[in-house]
Amino acid sequence: MIKQIVSFSGGKDSTAMLLRLIELNKKPDEVVFADTKLEFLEIYERVEKMKVLCEKEGITFFWLKTKQNFDDWFYGIPLRGESGKRGLIRGFPLTLFPCWWSRESKFKVLDSFCKNKIRILGIAKDEPKRIRKKEGYKYPLVEWGWSEKKCVDYLKKKGWFMEIDNRFRRTGCYLCPKQNKDSLRVLYQNYPKLWDKLKKYEKDSPQGFKPNFKLNEIEKKWANQTKLK
Repeated sequence: MIKQIVSFSGGKDSTAMLLRLIELNKKPDEVVFADTKLEFLEIYERVEKMKVLCEKEGITFFWLKTKQNFDDWFYGIPLRGESGKRGLIRGFPLTLFPCWWSRESKFKVLDSFCKNKIRILGIAKDEPKRIRKKEGYKYPLVEWGWSEKKCVDYLKKKGWFMEIDNRFRRTGCYLCPKQNKDSLRVLYQNYPKLWDKLKKYEKDSPQGFKPNFKLNEIEKKWANQTKLK
């Protein structure tokens, strides 16, 4: 019999989905969390809590980690690329292309681990662009008609809600260059240590963080706006 495995990110949608599956007595055979090593502290706390629940429910929980760290890739020198960039460190992934760290720390890890298993993903009904129309994938939230708001309401009801669920629409690597300014402002206001680390990476990256602005510039703007209030 083909095993069913939940790909658990620790975010609000996958958490709500897994809790509901357990509540409905439709427990998966396995749950897997692919650790990018760049998650928010709250996410790690929730993953730990879910791991304990799964063990209590008799569900095998796998916490996967890559052998390398983000810094190994960020400060590594690419073997291929434009001749003008040869000899430079890789730096941040370009926003126009898929992220090399997501590829290495999540997608490759999950695709290998979940091979020949039915994959259950926590994607809400209002995120149709993220759905992969492939055999062997299941989307319970879509089947139930659950939106992101419904997931948040359910987490509050079950006692699994965290303030980070309101702060970000989607949680992931705190230093992702594909974040919009709203997410970056949340990072600046609520996670000063992570914000400082992000600025250090921007300084070291050959192509910077974003092509249209610098973190120091928007930091000054936000600081001035706060003073004027």
